[in-house]
Amino acid sequence: MIKFEQVNQRTWKLCNDDECIEMLNLTTSSITNKFSIIATFIENVSKTGGQEFDNWLVQFLNVYKGESEKRFLVIEDNLSAMRKFVDVYIDSRKINFSNFVDLSKAKKTSILFYPEEIEKIIRSSGYLKLYSLISNNDDFKLDSRLHKKIYNKLVSDLLQTETIFKVFNIVKTKTFRYNISDKYMWDYIKAVQCKTIDIYAVEIFNFIMSSIFTLCQEDKNPISYFISVVDESIKWFLRSVYKGSIIYDDSVATEDIQAIHIDNLRTYTYNDTIGRLEKIAHRKVHEILEESVFPVFSEDKIDKAIVEFEKRVSQTEHISPLCECLTYPILSKVTGVPYEHFKTLSPEHCIVLSTYLQTLLKRVFNSEYESLFEMMSYYPKKASVVHTTYKMKLSNLKEQFLPQMNSCTFLKFNDKVYLHEILSFFVGRVARVDFVDALSGKELPGLPLSKIESDAIKFYSLWFSGKLEKEMSEVRTLLNLDF
Repeated sequence: MIKFEQVNQRTWKLCNDDECIEMLNLTTSSITNKFSIIATFIENVSKTGGQEFDNWLVQFLNVYKGESEKRFLVIEDNLSAMRKFVDVYIDSRKINFSNFVDLSKAKKTSILFYPEEIEKIIRSSGYLKLYSLISNNDDFKLDSRLHKKIYNKLVSDLLQTETIFKVFNIVKTKTFRYNISDKYMWDYIKAVQCKTIDIYAVEIFNFIMSSIFTLCQEDKNPISYFISVVDESIKWFLRSVYKGSIIYDDSVATEDIQAIHIDNLRTYTYNDTIGRLEKIAHRKVHEILEESVFPVFSEDKIDKAIVEFEKRVSQTEHISPLCECLTYPILSKVTGVPYEHFKTLSPEHCIVLSTYLQTLLKRVFNSEYESLFEMMSYYPKKASVVHTTYKMKLSNLKEQFLPQMNSCTFLKFNDKVYLHEILSFFVGRVARVDFVDALSGKELPGLPLSKIESDAIKFYSLWFSGKLEKEMSEVRTLLNLDF
């Protein structure tokens, strides 16, 4: 029979009779905090399913570990078995789901869950409990995209009904009721954290669907559980808001306590914009891989390409000079977020944002500056040099730079020397780096330095002269459409 033994807060031992078959290294999550609920449920399923379930679970985990390249397919092939064993256990409990619903108290405005809907919630929660051995395990879990696919397959019975929409309505209704009793507090939260009450409602709903849904117990009303989670979440928001908005100096005196400053409010706004931009960039890059890079391959190979892309960028350790000198200034221009805020981003987020911006620039400029923009999806294998003695090629200097500067200025000054030094510094840093394409994983065999230099001369001379306002406005429009 399947048994669980807790080793420490995040580590559990999974045993079959007296034999330990797996050490579960759980992620830090709400599910881990209450993993005993899942352990008890799976042990009960084992009692009902008997040796057949135990053998299936052991074999499933062994095959899953051994097929690292086909883990999604292994889970997909075993979904019917997961459902079967959970359904057998739920049926054996002979739960009367009508006890969870009092139809006599229902009104026209009531959010009413019927017994069959409660049953589907309980069964789907059971499927997710078995799947949590994978999804909540640091050693086993899939990437977020494949995880969503499995999750949607396991709760497909609910997705075909209005049940999920009813759960969201409960969250929304309960949250907005607090807006009546704590209106000024919510107004303060909106001013401090730049989040409206409807954003919190969505966050609580996502939390319920991603974590709390898995923790429903088959003999308890899940709707009551969801309501209690909403109440506790909102109380936590209201309690914790002051902690993030009051600054204490070393000495505790009343004059040393300062209310939040307007600069902090701007920082919240900038961080929120960058955070949303990062999510959009990830989604758009995934679409690039699906539609452009692998148009003739199967879905499995597209999934593999996306997983490999995410793995590559997560292991990126250095920021490309293209990000610092091209991506950040343009994003700062079109979003209004100061350049300094982009400099705090990790290399992983930088290359994703740069790849996304590359697609926007290609749509606006078409084939112009092709060599320069092509480098935006590449990341460096090692850190770029801080200083360089590189000087622009004499041919480019005479044939392109000097003629271009006759019709351009540098920040409204007729200064050719300083821009020459900036371009030499930029191209010199790029020239000393070994690049890898984030989309394909291929190393750049040779750097088209002369073409990059030529594109940089034309682009930056127009940029510093303020002659790209029309094009930047088009980039901003495309970005706003994605938002």
